[in-house]
Parts: sequence; C-alpha cells; structure tokens
Amino acid sequence: MTLKSKNIETILAEKRVFKPSKKFQQRAHISSMKEYVSLYEKSIKDPEKFWGKVASELTWFKKWSKVLDETEAPFYKWFVNGKTN
Repeated sequence: MTLKSKNIETILAEKRVFKPSKKFQQRAHISSMKEYVSLYEKSIKDPEKFWGKVASELTWFKKWSKVLDETEAPFYKWFVNGKTN
C-alpha cells in the first residue's frame, strides 16, 4: 500500500469528534450532538418528510409537487416541479 492510500484510509476511518466552544454552540443552528443525532435519525427514517420540512423553510418561486421521485432509481429527482434560485 502506498503512503497516499494509507492516508485516505485513515481519513475514511476517522472516529474523533471535535467539540466546538460553548460560545460557538450558543450561536449554532444545531447546538448539541444529541440534537444532531435526532435530526440525522429523522432524515434516515423518513427522508421525504424530513427534507420536505427543511425545504419549506426556503423561498420557492414554485413549490414542488413531490419531494422525492424514485421511479428511475438510482437517478433520483428531488423537489419535482419546484423552482427556486
């Protein structure tokens, strides 16, 4: 194995968690690891519901008719017929 590939494998196996300062946490949209894990689990459990809710917080010129179209998987279409900048 070359040194370069070892470095890539090391990065892929990274397990460390770097905690932000308290000051940074107070200003963050996601203020704790617990909140992050909760959001992540919701996004995995029901991606259409999760991303539909997130997308509704954006400004749309035209709202989508369907959050996720899987009919041509693996070529997924997100926010079908929606238009935003």
